[in-house]
Amino acid sequence: MATLNTLRTKYGIVLSVVIALVLVAFILGDQLSMQGRKAEIPEDTTVMTVNGEEVKASKYAEYNEMYRDANMSEDSKADYAEQAAIFDIYTRPALEAIGLGVAEGDVRSYAKIFSEQAAAMYQMYGWPADQIKMMVQNQWVSNLATLDMNLSYEKFSKAYAAGNYVNRLEVEDALRGDKLTFDGRYLMVPYKAMPAVEVTEEEIDAYYEANKAENKSFGARTLRYVAFEIAPTAEDLTAIEEQVMNVDKAVKEANGNSEAIKQAVRAIGGKADTYKLFTALDSKVAEAVKAGKNYGPVFEENTWTASYLISDVKAPASFEFEVASVENIIKANELAEALKAVGGDFAKLEEAVETATDSRNMARMSESEAKNFIGKKVGDIVVISYNHKPAVAKITKLGDVERFVLTADVKKEVKASEKTNRDIVKSVEDFMAAAGETADSFNEAANAANYQVRVSTANRNDYVAMQGRERAVRGIDNSRNIAVWAYDAQVGAKKYFHGENIIYVVMVSAIDENKFEIKNIPAIEMRLKRDKQYEAIASQLAMGAEIKGAEQGSFSGVKFSDNLVDGKWEAALVGAIARTRETGVETKVKGNSAAFVFVVDAINGELDATTFDAERTPEMTQRKSQMQRVAVETMLKKTEIKDLRGEGQI
Repeated sequence: MATLNTLRTKYGIVLSVVIALVLVAFILGDQLSMQGRKAEIPEDTTVMTVNGEEVKASKYAEYNEMYRDANMSEDSKADYAEQAAIFDIYTRPALEAIGLGVAEGDVRSYAKIFSEQAAAMYQMYGWPADQIKMMVQNQWVSNLATLDMNLSYEKFSKAYAAGNYVNRLEVEDALRGDKLTFDGRYLMVPYKAMPAVEVTEEEIDAYYEANKAENKSFGARTLRYVAFEIAPTAEDLTAIEEQVMNVDKAVKEANGNSEAIKQAVRAIGGKADTYKLFTALDSKVAEAVKAGKNYGPVFEENTWTASYLISDVKAPASFEFEVASVENIIKANELAEALKAVGGDFAKLEEAVETATDSRNMARMSESEAKNFIGKKVGDIVVISYNHKPAVAKITKLGDVERFVLTADVKKEVKASEKTNRDIVKSVEDFMAAAGETADSFNEAANAANYQVRVSTANRNDYVAMQGRERAVRGIDNSRNIAVWAYDAQVGAKKYFHGENIIYVVMVSAIDENKFEIKNIPAIEMRLKRDKQYEAIASQLAMGAEIKGAEQGSFSGVKFSDNLVDGKWEAALVGAIARTRETGVETKVKGNSAAFVFVVDAINGELDATTFDAERTPEMTQRKSQMQRVAVETMLKKTEIKDLRGEGQI
């Protein structure tokens, strides 16, 4: 989920505070029109429940609509829609009940923050003032759907973190880890040097039973699936090549007519938008431009590419000007002549006009815009379009001269045609009919049709919405719908799902009905053997003891943040050493690879108790930051969510 900090950093309201507040009113009024765009739902089924309250498909469609145009995967959009439902049903009422709801004043204050921070950002990147207002309005509208949620969660996070307190013992412990180092000696006995021990099946079973509650299972499904690639046929390749070559032919027949060239390119989805810096061109296109030629068409990486040269000029990189808008082009021409007559001084005109200062970047101009500026010098007066109105501008400053080119660009990816898609869907349907309801019949149908059967697993994780952990099928990208369907499907159920350029036919071939993860016998056996070996040697562990296979060593400068002792021994030993408060005391440690005993001979560094209160401040700040990060997740653990969103339901 986009956090409040991300929104503040990335977006904003580049307006004065007054305009920002007016804009908020405008946008709040626009919210209803945004929510009015609902997808058609064939049946209003329940797609999820939040603390027992049902979310119908029609309501879920409203949540999902908020993110329809967002640049993210479909799985991510589904995550955000789920978060919106949780907020609407559970979080918002809960926060309002404790006085942490979002008031109109909160929105107004936030709009002011947006305006100040984004103004600086857009100015830094040199965006023209006439473009900023519209960009900002669009961005604000796109973020409006999550504004209440972001502000509410920020308020709760601050309130939650305000309850943190670090006592003197915690301050002392943190300072010990940061400031003290330890010198001393150790003796270690590697487990591999000890006699082998046996672990019985009964001991493994007992350990599993005692600890299985820590490893809950959520009904893992074993899936068999076949992938049908949606790839263009030879006929598709030929058809697209013909389209591209027809454009190339039309460009040649245009004989330099820029409008005809642009029209031909745009007919197959190409672009001819703005000038580009010559130095920013692709190297192959730049070589063609140097020779005064077009680039392509060429077929590379499954895409036909061509760049047709329309204009190649040297011009200032930027133009600053003073400008006045008028009602129509006739008045613009009249104003231009009047301004020339008074030496370009707007203040000397017989009739006063309202002026503004602005700028244009050559690298963002279309051909029609650039014609008004190319070849002009400081003091020249030009008629331009400004904020969609005729206007008169006097150029006041020019940037450094650079080389710019305008090209009409074709980028035509080769994709499967509609006919090819229909044929693939027919193959999928035929396979579905032949696949039967068992793993054996599924395999037989795949073998008969020369398809490879793959096997994977869908595990229902202990999912928390705010953590961003994906429910998915291992090995299949963007497979939320497959996993969610599989969780509630029975053995033998099958369904097909569309992915990116692929269709998956999936069958549930087995279900793990255990409430806990399966017994990991090798891991349990290793742990129990280590415990037995340590118990067998623990009574003999002492500095200077004569134990077969024992090794002695020393350490110096060990800190709490270290991972090794003496360059090779493990973190468990580091932790025990760093907790030491008295020198000369023998301490035993059960490590992962060896049994240890050590003595700290010297504790280096000093702690000044009189500074503990002052040191508490940074510790409080760090704790507060940590609490703010986990606040929302902690709150959402109170929810019980049943996810019924399968393909075909939404």
